[in-house]
Amino acid sequence: MTIVAQVKDGLVQLALAGRMDFNTRSSFMMSIDQAAQPKPHSIILNFSDVTFIDSAGLGLLMLAKKKLEELQIRLKIEVTEGYVKEVFTLTNLGGEIPIVLIPPSVSPVGRKKQSGAFTPQPKPLLVCESDEMQELLLPILEQLEKKDLELPPLSHVAQQVLALTTDPDATLDRLITLIQQDPVLTARIFKVANSAAYGASRQIDSLSQAIVFLGLHSVTGLAFALSLQSGVFLDRGYEREVRGLWVHAIATAFYGKALASLMGKNPDTAFLSGLLHSLGKFFVVHTVNQSCPVSDPPLPWATMLMLMEQSSIEVGRQLAEAWNFPFPVKEAINLHQQYSYHLAVHPSKSAAITCLARHLATSHLDAVHLSHDIILALPVAASLNMTSEMMDGLLAMKDHIQPHLDSLLN
Repeated sequence: MTIVAQVKDGLVQLALAGRMDFNTRSSFMMSIDQAAQPKPHSIILNFSDVTFIDSAGLGLLMLAKKKLEELQIRLKIEVTEGYVKEVFTLTNLGGEIPIVLIPPSVSPVGRKKQSGAFTPQPKPLLVCESDEMQELLLPILEQLEKKDLELPPLSHVAQQVLALTTDPDATLDRLITLIQQDPVLTARIFKVANSAAYGASRQIDSLSQAIVFLGLHSVTGLAFALSLQSGVFLDRGYEREVRGLWVHAIATAFYGKALASLMGKNPDTAFLSGLLHSLGKFFVVHTVNQSCPVSDPPLPWATMLMLMEQSSIEVGRQLAEAWNFPFPVKEAINLHQQYSYHLAVHPSKSAAITCLARHLATSHLDAVHLSHDIILALPVAASLNMTSEMMDGLLAMKDHIQPHLDSLLN
């Protein structure tokens, strides 16, 4: 997004152009701060050249309104007919910020608009985009803007296990000593090691045997995941849905591990990247749930999904920084989407592997499966040099991976 300012007679006009979403937060809020410096009586936001706005963009407008109200500066919006005006109408933004409809012929910087230059955007998902949606997104945006996420507390054991994931000198003895402090976690690791999924030839009856059998780094990742599952992100009213997010994350981890092994990359890094790639989604559910009165019924899951869509990547990125994840895992969290994996630079290819593993996990879990040909046609499959035979082999792993999911979730 580009922003051009004009100042005249105690009024500042900001002409916006491009897309307004969460990626524009820094430039937009900086422009609001600068426009407020001379203490004008009003700031006008001209949306004539804005082609797209989503829930995050609406949330940024509410942040600006709140900030300017504290400074006793009026905020007004100018908009032309089209997609953005329709979004404002459907979300009743005019009930919060005055909106003026202006002619489309000339933009605020004096540049004539070319006929047909507007590219129609798909209809917005506005089932739940309303004043309530903006209010729900606001606390997440405020925390992100301040880079001050209110992290749910990790248990002592989970914190120490997490530290081991970044420690190249982690040892078997250190991990055993740590896990033994948590009897529930110890029991769950025994259960996983002795499950049919891992096919141990004999009963494993000591923690050292379990760790040797499963692998030091695998146990570290599993222990962290099990610690998180045990209560960090378990929120009232969404137990089934949050479990579904965990199932998909764990499936992504196992498919990522298989992909990495196939490509000669580190399978433990791929496993941890897949496991944690959607961590921001759990935090969004947690934060929104904490901000709603206990007496209120849970929000529709469709609303949560829309909030996740707008903010979970940035939330996950900041969580990864705060908890000091390994760099390839940070990249996977930040860049695992179809449109961004190619921006990753780490040789582990964790972002691209996680991107493709997500599709494989969806095919594994969804009642309407993604076909072999559809997944193979994805750009990320081509970037990882996937052949038809390799894809067949990965899809054929479903019966092998399902018992692993069962062992971690039951």
